[in-house]
Amino acid sequence: MSEVGGYYERGPSNIEERSFDIIRETLGCYAVDESLIDIAIRVVHAGADFSLANLLEARNDAVASARGALSRGGVIFCDVEMLRSGISRRECERLNLKPVSYIHDDDVRDAAQRGGMTRAMASVDKAIDEGVRIFAFGNAPTALFRLLERVRDGARVDFVVGMPVGFVGAAESKALLAESGIPSILTRGPRGGSGLAAACVNALLRMV
Repeated sequence: MSEVGGYYERGPSNIEERSFDIIRETLGCYAVDESLIDIAIRVVHAGADFSLANLLEARNDAVASARGALSRGGVIFCDVEMLRSGISRRECERLNLKPVSYIHDDDVRDAAQRGGMTRAMASVDKAIDEGVRIFAFGNAPTALFRLLERVRDGARVDFVVGMPVGFVGAAESKALLAESGIPSILTRGPRGGSGLAAACVNALLRMV
């Protein structure tokens, strides 16, 4: 096996900084709302795909609402563990925030079996019953549908990152979120994922 030759960037902070510079310069050619630029940079970086910038949408003064909600500390609900693990621990500690995922909890599993629903849906019920008001979705459309049902029935929610991914229900759940009146940042259509949702949350954390 031949030795790797030539220069390549080894410093993680330098790699990230150079990536962000490239993305920021290129996004100058895209019609991205100024309030979403920092979010778009991190989402594009997470997906290595500039087309994601065109799918971002903010509803109901979402950025200001998110900054206000996050500045108060508390719990951030994550629909899956991958999303929870992708959120910056350092930023959460700075703001007295705790990202949680209940999907593997025994009581959530039992509630899902009793109710004939997905564990993602049951985990939303647990979060609402515990008073959580900040929600992030990067995987499960059923969880976002359940949140919207609970809001319709009177649950209070401060802010939502809505980026579930897939071909069954993902686009529809986000379309309903966009029309719900809840302050939210979402990706239109079937595209999304835990990495993109975590990137969005991390961008918002750094704005606070």
